Parts: sequence; structure tokens; C-alpha cells
Amino acid sequence: MSLVLAFLLLSDQAGLAAGCSDTAATSRLVGPMIMAGFFGTRTSDPGFQQVMSDLEEGLSGGVVILGRNVGTRDDLVGMIDRIRSCKCAAPPFIAIDDEGGTVERLGPNIGLAATPSAAEIARGSVAAARTSYAALAAKLAALHINMNLAPVVDLNTNPANPIIGQRQRSYGNEPDTVVRYAAAFIQAHRKQGILTVLKHFPGHGSSTADSHAGIADVTTTWSPAELKPYSRLMRRGLADAIMVGHLAHERRWGGVATQNSGHAIDRLLRRELGYDGVVMTDDLAMKAILDAKPPATAAVDAVKAGADIIMFTKLSEDDQTSDVGREINGALTAAVCSGELKAGALQRSVARIQKWRSGWAQNGHKKVQRRADAMWR
Repeated sequence: MSLVLAFLLLSDQAGLAAGCSDTAATSRLVGPMIMAGFFGTRTSDPGFQQVMSDLEEGLSGGVVILGRNVGTRDDLVGMIDRIRSCKCAAPPFIAIDDEGGTVERLGPNIGLAATPSAAEIARGSVAAARTSYAALAAKLAALHINMNLAPVVDLNTNPANPIIGQRQRSYGNEPDTVVRYAAAFIQAHRKQGILTVLKHFPGHGSSTADSHAGIADVTTTWSPAELKPYSRLMRRGLADAIMVGHLAHERRWGGVATQNSGHAIDRLLRRELGYDGVVMTDDLAMKAILDAKPPATAAVDAVKAGADIIMFTKLSEDDQTSDVGREINGALTAAVCSGELKAGALQRSVARIQKWRSGWAQNGHKKVQRRADAMWR
């Protein structure tokens, strides 16, 4: 972590401890907790210019690139180069979800090789998986992408599941199988200096609904076995970060995991499984959330639920012009200053992100830079 960032964080935490007398300092403090999406495919697009402004003002800490942002390869490279050159206190996270199969943002659409789905990968050997994932990670590193929002470690306990099983996104229904292939995915990315994110905690594989379209209630289908891939990958030191899904279980963790205060994250993930790393939400712009409450409320509730990083890629289905980072930052800042969000919990989240970022900055960031530069020479 840079000395500039360390100084800013210490100053901003001091301002927060003093009772939020400096809203600008509080805004900068919550900035690293926000990963924002945007509309546009070129550096000249207004949505991209907004997300750059938010990064440089410290209102957000990273960018999520979706399929809607991928036009031509040259345009994509131009946007990423602009993000990398931003006047930011720390290098921004540049995230994409590129699992392979039906969830692949960077493949033949821009002249790059396709990556097989998780289900297809798991029909082959682990050695073959390592080869496939080495190619995927090298592809991302060549573009200077430093975070892949994958792998999926959901158990395929319901093959008819519309968002996991039917889309071939799971490695299988046995925890050991999932762990072996997920480990190959993670290790390949680590060799390229790219962070990975396990998803969708506490387990999306048994659901009968798609959380993109509504709440996925797993009360009658979920089993404790769905936690095993997480606990085993944690023990092996392979959990860079964990993404929590919009999953409800009335008995085990109450309402929606990303929104129900503390139960899924603080009690189940942190206390029972012993995880002390970074937790991020799945996209809060999914219909499961936005149909139920305003974006500002969803963001605040996610922090109350224990999330360290809030992912928001848009504010509504029809709105392509709102400044996502600024609005979500404003909501979190106001909640801190009003006392709705507790300063201590916020500072713990920021400390986890700071520790995570420091490790990546010392190791992964340099690898991404070095290998990408070599590939483009």
C-alpha cells in the first residue's frame, strides 16, 4: 500500500472517530467499499467518464466490467488503460466475471479463445483444468484485469437450477470435486497476480430460482454440505474473497443473506467457519434486491449485514445515466454520519480491504503489470 493511501486512510479514520465532522473524509473512507459498474464501451462515453471521476475522487475503489461494456478489443484496452492511469490514491480494482462457458465476457466476441464451462472442465482431468485456466488467467492479465469474480463453488445439487445447473456453472455435486477444480482455477489466476472471488455463499446450487430475477429461497433445499467447498478452500489458503448471494433461508440465516443483518456473514461465515477475509455482495442491481427496496437502502442494509464491499452495477433497470458510485457513496456516508452504520464495523471492513489490497499491491499488482507488458511487447 502506498504511503499516500496509508496517510489518507489514517486521516479519514480519525475523522470518522471524531463523529463524522468531516463528511468528505467519511466519503473517502467508504470509497474502497464500493465496486461500481457503468454503461458504455469507450473512454468517450459519459458512463465511463463518470466512473473515472468517482475513482479519482475516492468515491469508489474499483470498476466492474460487464458484457455490456465489451465492444471492440481496442476500445476495451483503451478503457482499462485509462483506469490504470487514473489519479487515484491506490490502483483501482478492475473486475470481470469470466468463469467460462455461458459466463464469459472475453472470448471469441473480441477474437480471444473460449474457456469451457465448469461442468465441461470437470469432465476432464485436473491437469487439463490447470491448462485451461492458465490460458484464461493469461488472457485477463494481458488486458490488465486484476480481479476475476469467480470461481463458482456451488454444489450442483439441483441440475434443473436455472442459473447454476442448467447453465453448467458448477463443477459437480461433491464438495471434493468442486474444491479440486476450483483450486486449479484460483492457482492459475494467482500465478498471474489476479485476485479471485468464491461464490455464491452460502450456496446457490440447490435453488429453484434465479436471483437475477427474484429472491432465491433455499429454505427447503439447502444443506450444510454446501458450506464445505468454502471451509476447505479457506483451510488451504485459497479464499482471496467471498461473494455472498441473494439467497434466503428462513431457519438457517433468516432473510436474504446480503440484506439480513449479520446472520449469514457474521454468524455463519465469520464465526462458524472462521473466515476473516473480505466479503463482497453479489450485484445489488439484481431484481432480487431492486424490486424490494431503493438502491440506497440496499447498500446500507448490505453493510449492516456484514459485507465489506458493495457491488452495484446500475441503479435501476431503465436508468443508464445515474452516477452509481457517487449515489451509493452518498448513501453510505449519510448512514455513517447519522449513526445508522456503526463506525467500528465500518473501520473493520476498511481494515480488511486495506490488508487485502496491500497483499495484492505487493505481489499480484506487480505480476499483472509485468506479464501484461511482456505480452503486449
